[in-house]
Amino acid sequence: MNSIRRIRSISFCLILSFSWCASASAENVYSTYTSLSTILRELQSEFSEFVRLSSLAVSAEGREVWLLEIGAGSEEERLARPAMLVVAGVEGNHLAGTETALAFVKQLCRTGNPSEDKLALLKTTTIYVIPRLNPDGAERYFHKPQMEFVTNTAPYDDDRDGLTDEDGPDDRNGDGIISWMRIEDAIGTWIEHPDDMRILIEADPAKGERGRWLLQVEGRDNDGDEKINEDGLGGVNFNNNFPFAYPWFEPQAGIYQMSEKETRGLAEFIVSHPHIGVVFTLESQGNLLKKPETDKGSNRRDPQTKIREEDGNYYEQLGKDYRERMQITKEIKTDSVPGSFSDWIYFHRGRLALSAPVWNPEIALALKKKEGQPEKKEESTEKEENGEVEKNEKSEQQSDKKKDDERGKTDRDYLAWLDTNAPGAFIPWSRIEHPDYPGQIVEVGGFAAYAKVLPPATLLNRLTENQALFLIQLANKLPRIAIRDLSVKHLGEGVYDLRVLVGNDGYLPTVLAHGERTREVLPTRIEIDLPGEAFLAGGKRTMLGPIAAGEVKEQRYIVKAEKEATATVRIISALAGCVERTIKFSEN
Repeated sequence: MNSIRRIRSISFCLILSFSWCASASAENVYSTYTSLSTILRELQSEFSEFVRLSSLAVSAEGREVWLLEIGAGSEEERLARPAMLVVAGVEGNHLAGTETALAFVKQLCRTGNPSEDKLALLKTTTIYVIPRLNPDGAERYFHKPQMEFVTNTAPYDDDRDGLTDEDGPDDRNGDGIISWMRIEDAIGTWIEHPDDMRILIEADPAKGERGRWLLQVEGRDNDGDEKINEDGLGGVNFNNNFPFAYPWFEPQAGIYQMSEKETRGLAEFIVSHPHIGVVFTLESQGNLLKKPETDKGSNRRDPQTKIREEDGNYYEQLGKDYRERMQITKEIKTDSVPGSFSDWIYFHRGRLALSAPVWNPEIALALKKKEGQPEKKEESTEKEENGEVEKNEKSEQQSDKKKDDERGKTDRDYLAWLDTNAPGAFIPWSRIEHPDYPGQIVEVGGFAAYAKVLPPATLLNRLTENQALFLIQLANKLPRIAIRDLSVKHLGEGVYDLRVLVGNDGYLPTVLAHGERTREVLPTRIEIDLPGEAFLAGGKRTMLGPIAAGEVKEQRYIVKAEKEATATVRIISALAGCVERTIKFSEN
């Protein structure tokens, strides 16, 4: 067997049916499609004044992609207000995001039924929640044998042989588990880590290391083409299916941009609701965990590929707020995903696009420890404890140790964390007989399914509740247009000086710097319902441009009006809402 799937990452997101979330069962911790649908209908029924449930799309397997709209007032009023969208379950294995979305909705509606401050928010803000964009992929969590599923389950011909899904993983040892196989082979490129034999790292020839193991997902060559698992079930990763930096011809990206009904439905919803100014996505990448790279802005001929510096300040501050709320003690870098929904929102739609995973190994290692919990100490030798090692020698030892720790460090640290906090989350390697590798040592084992993307059950409530509180905090930071002052001064003979002061009472600007460039955000404007000929200076409509938080812009008009006549002045902002006031033209 000379054809293998090379796995470059040492992060073993292993595919197991073992439910490692403490003592709770999968069904009790995470919502199936049926239970999710029931919860959403109950919320709509209980809070019908605020909550409206509809379907965004229907998945390939016939499941609804549910959409919640939360806000008071008529449809016209809700569409005119500042709005925020929360999207969870973009990737099938991120079920914890769904629980965060539900916790957020319950916090909004149920706490205080709802409390006065939240009621005020619902009267001034429209909130949209998509708790699970990929219901088919998420549902695989509850199937046996269980597989960690990122994509949807739409049939796809991965190996271009005219057949679909004909050679996927197999449960070779019959334990209901699809996990990794390591095969002892002369052409193997993996070795055990010297400090923890459970972890595999890639051999480094420069260090004189020789590979021992091949690494494969558990399975066999079902179609006789000397390849294992080259065409399994599904599918498209929705977070590779959006237009910005779309990864053409890459596995799981789809046959074209927004090729799936779910992603297409989401994109059409975004376009048809231009008042959405902030989008928060619960996904694998997280620009709230570490400030994203920024630049001053490219010229008009070249596409913008990094966050604008002016906008980066908001990402930085909101990231600090998020990590403080989540009790994450340091910045965490996550890999950017090409074709992601979040990047499309910022780079193409010009809106603030925030993202964060509920869980990953780095988050586990960075969580603030509870009161009284001892800090982890580095191992020391007997000489070090006795103070016999000179300062320079100790520094050299620490430097050498740091270099040795680079490979597999996160996996080793996380495995140590799991050994203490979630015993059983790693399945010991065990030998099996394999028909495609006769006479060779083949072992099955590794991290439990979802162990790197779903938190232990004991931590789930703490994480989702904190994220829900941050989302409420974020909704209160939307831009909010306001008329600070509206006055007229009679100049004589029916001519008036009309003065309008417009401000932004929110935290965010009425449009981001990149939003201006995309021209996807209509500029804030003043409209006055007087006939055109009434304006001696100024006009019926005036564009104001961006208004930062706390900024006030003055606009003056010279108009001719009948004595005691009235006029309505409207301030219309795409992302900051609409306000209006009526003024009377009087000589006094």
